[in-house]
Amino acid sequence: MRLSNAVQTILLVLFVLVANTNHAQNETFTMTQIGSNNLLNSAWDLNYGPDNYLWVTEKTTGIVARINPSNGQRDNLIQIADVSSTGGQDGLIGMAIHPELLSTNPYVYVSYTYLAQGQRKQKIVRYTYQINGNDGSLASPFILISNLPASNDHNSGRLIIGSDLKIYYTIGDQGVKNCNTNLAQFLPTQQEINAQNWANYPGKILRLNLDGTIPSDNPEINGVVSHIYTYGHRNPQGLVFGSNGILYSDEHGPSSDDEVNIINSGKNYGWPFVAGVKDNLMYDSDGCLTTETSFTAPNYQDPLLSMFLPNAYKDPACTDSWMCRPNIAPSSIAVYESNAIPNWTNSLLITSLKKGRVYRLKLDANGTAVVGEPIQHFYTPNRYRDIVVSPDGKSIYIITDSSGKTSDASGFNQVSSVQNPGTILKFTVNESLSVENLNADDVFKTWQNSTFNKLYIDIKKSNETNFKAELINTLGQVVKQFTELESGLNEFSINNVPSGIYILKLYNSNLFLHKQILLN
Repeated sequence: MRLSNAVQTILLVLFVLVANTNHAQNETFTMTQIGSNNLLNSAWDLNYGPDNYLWVTEKTTGIVARINPSNGQRDNLIQIADVSSTGGQDGLIGMAIHPELLSTNPYVYVSYTYLAQGQRKQKIVRYTYQINGNDGSLASPFILISNLPASNDHNSGRLIIGSDLKIYYTIGDQGVKNCNTNLAQFLPTQQEINAQNWANYPGKILRLNLDGTIPSDNPEINGVVSHIYTYGHRNPQGLVFGSNGILYSDEHGPSSDDEVNIINSGKNYGWPFVAGVKDNLMYDSDGCLTTETSFTAPNYQDPLLSMFLPNAYKDPACTDSWMCRPNIAPSSIAVYESNAIPNWTNSLLITSLKKGRVYRLKLDANGTAVVGEPIQHFYTPNRYRDIVVSPDGKSIYIITDSSGKTSDASGFNQVSSVQNPGTILKFTVNESLSVENLNADDVFKTWQNSTFNKLYIDIKKSNETNFKAELINTLGQVVKQFTELESGLNEFSINNVPSGIYILKLYNSNLFLHKQILLN
């Protein structure tokens, strides 16, 4: 089934500010919108298929579609008849494509909500992919597992296939706010597993064989081997494997402490008694009032990162009670391992529903620790739902929600109407604007004379001339511009520039460098 849409190109070059590094910043991006607004209806999952198409699930319509990334042309593969959606966090959600789709295993796996005797349930179903020219379809459904718990809140539903050819699937805590009935810490008995009673699966990450059975090497937890791989989760909507074999996840926190986790077999991540790290700083306990450090479990694991702690990013400019909460609503995660953007290699990319931007987390060489602070990219007034990286590493694709609340560029004010509803945004690195990658400290030094409100920029690269500089605040606003800088010492007045942290950007036709500075 073919539907045609034009590709809208937005002539916007995005200069990305990188905090907490002194290296040359040489990545610039062009943003392109693939197709018109509302090309997609409540899109939830995005995959870059082995056929070089973008594969998308639509939560409310029950449609799986392929989108040609070059022209926005849409091919609807199936509309699943028994999908049930209230418009909340239920419906057709997760999707995984078998890596051998175009050869020996033409299979696509999806998760969706359905009604069983009037009760909302979830199941994972395998479909066989068929293609005739450019017209594809999904047929021959095979149910891997059904009767899973489901909700229209905190349903999670991220579905991936690991390099071990096992399915990994996230089930949220169903939005239960009472710690006595929240099931994230509850585990099934052997009798329940034998009876295929999955009632205690909320708040878990599952691991399944490709036929839905329980892998023999799944962890034994509380004396039982089940589909459960990890537990103690709230609403994990992001799940991705790195080439290092590490499984990463991100998870919505309760108004603070959004988590980025390394998922290890058999571990307990603490919810609903721990949000983020065990620091006794829970912003909102969702009804489970407790001292976090009082929670003990021998298999407990802290997150790789908490985004963000209460008051850690509080700003007096923020007056909107919802926006002031220190969370970003992380909706998906990708791992960037290409060398196409050298500064990005070995990074995690986290999409935000609430902030309309991507947070990049630079990882250490082992992939087990975050280096520096999260770096913000690609702001638009949208809700970013899912993200994938093109195989060549030069483009980032993001699907947007059709509607909902997000923030303006400051991050402190609510925007009730999204700019690019229900579409795919493509951010492509502009290689023609790449510049020499140097260490900024080798090129220039800066210091301040606060008594006389002077800023000094000492440029040590004697063979370069005609520099310009910009002083940029934490909101990305240029507060001061300096022109006609030359090699040697340059002196400038910074009257009326407030104290704070800034990015000082120095550039000419050959160089583009920046560093973070503090003005007192």
